[in-house]
Amino acid sequence: MPLVAPSNLLTFERLKKEGLTVLTPEEARRQEIRELHIGLLNMMPDAALEATERQFFRLIGESNQIAQFYMHPFSLKEIQRGPKAAQYVASYYETFEQIKEGGLDALIITGANVTQPDLSLEPFWEPLIEVIDWALENVTSTLCSCLATHAVLQFRYGQKRRPLPAKRWGVFTHRVTDRGHPLVIDVNTLFDVPHSRFNQIDREQFDAAGLHVLVESREAGVHLAVSADPSGWSSSRAIPNTTPSA
Repeated sequence: MPLVAPSNLLTFERLKKEGLTVLTPEEARRQEIRELHIGLLNMMPDAALEATERQFFRLIGESNQIAQFYMHPFSLKEIQRGPKAAQYVASYYETFEQIKEGGLDALIITGANVTQPDLSLEPFWEPLIEVIDWALENVTSTLCSCLATHAVLQFRYGQKRRPLPAKRWGVFTHRVTDRGHPLVIDVNTLFDVPHSRFNQIDREQFDAAGLHVLVESREAGVHLAVSADPSGWSSSRAIPNTTPSA
């Protein structure tokens, strides 16, 4: 089913030109189809900001045939941006206050550039934790990607990432470890995933946090894990330990 464009975000027009169905809210209201509101906390640096939008919006728009997806991108003002990207965010993104007021059915949190030896020293740490806390109480399903995974593991589970001896970069074979879980039930047993990162959270740390690993690689480590706690980061809250390509 289509994406619904609640704003004039340029990504919607670009996806339409690629052949993806994108409706205006007026067109969407004429269809009796369930609507889902998906937030995207986009913390990626300026060069990858719009590419990250397109990547996630495209995946969502092609993922389900029985829902209309309203996309709500937002960012954190503590993330330093150049004038062009700052204007883009101010023009097309919602604020966290607007997100909280409208509510979400699901939330995606991207990675971000880091400059400090510990994530808790980053200028975006406190506002990111505020979003994570709010999502825990108010959002049914949350997907954390790359650095967001490391932040959740450190903040909520006390598991800090460790630096790797060298950058892990390349495409690695992964195996589904629980084929019965609904998040991976239609996924091939073996498939390849790109990794690009300097830090890692080990399998033992996911286990210590009580998270259920769904996909991992012998060479690259955990790729996807979920929480089994229905009152917290539930089984629908995926926590990938991988940097996706932009």
